[in-house]
Order: sequence, then structure tokens, then C-alpha cells
Amino acid sequence: MLAAAFLAIGLMYCGNRDMGGDPHTPRGDGVYRPVLARGDGHLSFLMARSLLFDGDLRFENDLARFGDPFRNAAPGRRATIPHPIGPPLLWVPLLAVAQAGAVVANVFGADIALHGYTQWHQRIAFSSSALAAILAICLGVAVARRTLGGGYAPAYAGAAILLGTSLTYYATFMPSYAHALDAAGAGGFLAAWALTLGRWDRRRVLLLGSLLGVAALVRTQELALGVVVAVEAAVTLARPGVAGDGASGAASGGPWRWRARVLGASAAIAALAMVVLLPQALAWNEVFGQWTSLPQGPSYTRPLYPRVAELLFAARNGWFAVHPLAYAGALGLVVLLVRGPTPARLVAGGLLAALGVQVYLNSIILDWWAQASFGQRRLCSMTLPLVVGLAAWLHLGAALLRRLAWPRLVGHVAVVVGCGWFVAWNLARVWPLRAGRAAQFGVGPACCRVVGPPLAWLAQPVYDALGNPFALPASAWFSWRFGVQLQRWDLVQGDYPWLPPMDYTRDSLRGQSVAWPLGRPRTDRHALRGLGAGDAKNGLRWTTAPVAEMIVPNLLPEPMELTLRLLPNLGPSGRGKAVAVRWNGRLVVEQVLTEEREVSWRIAGDVGDNRLSVQAALDDATSDVTARGAPRRAGVALGELRFTAR
Repeated sequence: MLAAAFLAIGLMYCGNRDMGGDPHTPRGDGVYRPVLARGDGHLSFLMARSLLFDGDLRFENDLARFGDPFRNAAPGRRATIPHPIGPPLLWVPLLAVAQAGAVVANVFGADIALHGYTQWHQRIAFSSSALAAILAICLGVAVARRTLGGGYAPAYAGAAILLGTSLTYYATFMPSYAHALDAAGAGGFLAAWALTLGRWDRRRVLLLGSLLGVAALVRTQELALGVVVAVEAAVTLARPGVAGDGASGAASGGPWRWRARVLGASAAIAALAMVVLLPQALAWNEVFGQWTSLPQGPSYTRPLYPRVAELLFAARNGWFAVHPLAYAGALGLVVLLVRGPTPARLVAGGLLAALGVQVYLNSIILDWWAQASFGQRRLCSMTLPLVVGLAAWLHLGAALLRRLAWPRLVGHVAVVVGCGWFVAWNLARVWPLRAGRAAQFGVGPACCRVVGPPLAWLAQPVYDALGNPFALPASAWFSWRFGVQLQRWDLVQGDYPWLPPMDYTRDSLRGQSVAWPLGRPRTDRHALRGLGAGDAKNGLRWTTAPVAEMIVPNLLPEPMELTLRLLPNLGPSGRGKAVAVRWNGRLVVEQVLTEEREVSWRIAGDVGDNRLSVQAALDDATSDVTARGAPRRAGVALGELRFTAR
């Protein structure tokens, strides 16, 4: 099973002939023409090329020659690339091998360009992604076998996670992105931790500290994986009479000396990881002039405003909603924590802590959906925990079959059918992205935009009844909060009026504004009750009940002024219209309107889904407002809602 999954990854990788749809035009004329590297992967590859061919981290010549799709170079300032240094460092020796091979092949007439930006060079360099994905799965299988025993459950789990999650895409059709390398780096550290559990000797400190630093070189936030050591240390210190290396606390010099040893080893692991991470600090200092830096800008992360529910359950790249096997793997760790033997519980507890920290760290990123991403690409780092968690479910199922005395074949069939469904669903979504197409899955119904029959025939009735079942419980909470159907969750989450540049600051944002067309059809999905349909011609949405409500999503915690354009229907009497506006239940505007005008109020920190309520009495529509799309009886019309940063 594992061998077949590995073969599938290899064939998909070798079959990816991207070339940006233009395989014949030579590269290096200043135009961005992808080969196998695209977007961020293009920039990361240029970092490796600059290190090998130029011996520096100055990218002006590389961007000028091979394309600058995101305008990282600008007149009067140094060109910067904000990506980690780890993947380029790995690719440098592979590029050197490719360059040497190209020189030899050219002697025999191969005619491979020696500037390094060719399919030959990138095919060799990016093979590391396919191999890294396979390595991550092997590590997960090894930990699952050590923790749970058995052979089939870990093998099935490894194959399912490899072919049923985001890892599939980033190991094959988008290998220039470092997420498969991230899976291997994080998996290497977590596997070393789990397989040496209970030891606090120097060799383990050197191993874990080095591997944690390597993982952080691939993606800096992987330093937080060290939480597994903290969990183990806390459990050990809670029962200090037993030393993990086989010696009693007394034999090791007493419980207090044992405590000091555990704390010292934990601190040494963290310190060594920081030493291994030094190349990243050197690269930051060289490129950005700072030893420690957040290259994307200070507002790229917002620790006080995590979007955990969206990250996990949104149709727009939600980890669990898009890849249910990840959901099963995470829940499997909970099962292992509750039902497993004592050593397995400690492994499960550590992996759950790592998973929780990674979910939080990714949920505080401005674009929690990771832009053009296939699922939650930033959580490929959690590949090993998912393998262990899914194996826990399969191990539990095998125990149940033995208790029922059912044939083993029943279990194999159940696993192949059950996991195979989600693998087939994932591959059906991956396959249209072959040849390097970017994943562009926006807000919309989870079923069944991409996956066709026969999968859609079975999935559509479930979605019609429950929405995406893997968006629960978030979709149920959203449905209860706003009084809408479960399916509305998929239509709203991830659609924001204002997404500023990733490197924005409060100062750069101040005074800027953006208008959100409440009155147009594109915002129909945000209307809750008491509102008519949007009017593309007039740009107005009329209230059809005394109290009308809309969902207003907001991504920015910065202080802002909101300005809403209102047009009153004065009715036959012609008297002014009393209007009250509430924001999340707070009365923010109370006025009598006699003509079309704007009303304003201020907000700060209102990140997420907000409830906008407009209260106005209904009257028979006059000819003036009928000409502007009013129904027979109407209150006021909502025009655009403008957000202005303060």
C-alpha cells in the first residue's frame, strides 16, 4: 500500500511539465516565464540560484533576468525576498549537481542553458519535495508503529495522508513551494522526540536541538514544535521519582537534581535550535538589515485575533473542511490520549500540543486561508501527527473486529473504501491543477464544484441536508448565531471587504478607505433578514421589514470609521424617517432622515463576523424611490458601506 502511494507521488511529480504554458521560449530575457517554479516558489528558487551562481543574497540581477511577478525589486531600494533560507540552502547542492550534469550533457549536444533557470535544473532541485513528502510519511508510520504496534494501520494511515491532504499537491504539481520540505523537517524533529521519549541525555539533546533548528530553517514558526519537549518535561517533573533513562531519581542524585537535569536538557534543546537557526538570522541581517525580522511586516500576524474556526472549517481552504482525513487524524490523537497506554498517551499529548500551537500560529496570520493555496498548505508540517492520529482510529477499528470475531478482510475493505473515498476526492481536486496551475479555491459551496460523478452523486444530498459535514461544529454555531442554514457558512467565510497589502502598517493604512457594495447582488449572501435582493443597476438594497440585518465581515483590527449611505422612503406623508443603526447590538446611529445621506460610527478590534442592524418603519413606496428599485413597501435603502482607517 505504501509502495503504491509512493509510486503515485513519483509518477505525478515526473508527469508535471509546467513550463508556464510556454515550453519553447528561452528563459532569461527579463520576462516572468515559469518553468516548474511559480509565485513564491519562483522567488525561493532565485534565492538558491543567487547563492550558487552569484555567491550572495542580492536579487536585483536574478529578478531582472528571470522575472519579478510581485515587484520585489523597485528603483532606489534593495530587492528583497521574504522567504526562509532553509529550502534554498537545501537546493544549492542539488543545483550544483544539476549544473555539473548540464555541462557534461552539453558536451554530447544536450544544449541545456547554464544560467540555471531550466527544467533540467528545477526538476532535480524540486525532486526534494517529492522525496521529503515520502520521508515525512515514513517517519509518521515509524512513530505509529512504535506507539500503537501493528503494521497495517500505520501503513494505511500513511498512504491515506500522503494522497488525501494538501501534501499531495505540494509534493507533485507545486514542488517549488517548501511545504513538503516543511512536512519532512517538522516530521524529523517530532519523530526523533517520540522515538527517544523519556531520555534526557546529551545525545538526545544534540539530536532534538539540531532537528528543531533544521525544521525552523524551513519555516521559522516550527520553533514552536518545541512545545512537545515542554509537555514531556512537565509530565516528567510531575513525577520526578522515575528517571526516563532507567535510573531512579534517587540514583541520579535525588529528585531535585533530576528536576534540574530535565530543565537543563530542555533549555539546551532550545538553545541549540537557536544556534542552528543562525543562518536565517544572518540572511535577515543581510537582506533586511535586522538580525530578527518579520519580513512580511509587523501586521502580518495578529496574536490577539486568531481565526481558528475559519482556519479549520471554512470552505476557503479550511484544514478540516477541505481535507477530512486531517480532521480524522486530529481527532484520532484525542482518542489515543484518552484510550491509549501510558507511553502512547504522552506521545498523543505532545503531538496534540504541537498541533494546537501550529493551528493558533497559522490562525493569527492576516491571510489565514494562505491565498492561492490547496487546503491549509501551512499545516503540511502536521503530517506526522495526522498519520499517528489516523492510525489510532484504524488500530481501534482492528481491535473492534477482533472482539466481534469478524474476518480481517472486512477491515481491509472498510479501510480501502472509507479512506479511498477521501483520497479519490482529493485526487479529483488535485488533478485539474497539473502542469503547475495555481490552486484558486475561493468562497463558495464545498460541494460539488470540482468533483464530478460518481462522488458528487453521493455527496450532494448530504451537503443539501447538512452543508459540509466536515465544517461542523463551526457551521452549526454560525447557523445558530445568525439564524441561517448550515450551508451559509461556506458562502460567507473568507470573503472580506478589505484585504490590504501583507506588509501594511497602521500608519500606511491611516486615511485609506474601501467601499463595500451592500446594495449589489454580490453581497446577497451576507443578507440575514428583512432585506430585498441587491440591485446591480441602482446599487441599493431596500429594507422590507422594520428590522433588517446583514453580516459584515471584517479582517482588520485597526481603528476604523464606517460610513453607510442610506436613502429613506418617506412615504405618502413626506415626513422624515426615523432610523436606528446597531453594530453588534450597540446603538451607533439614531437619526431622522429627510433625504439620502451618509451616517458614520467608529469601530476597533471587531475582527470576524459582525451584525449590522437597521431599524426603520415601512411605508408605501413613493414614485421617487420606486424609480430606484424600491418594492411596494419599504423602509430605507442601504448603499455602500465604506471602511476608513483612522
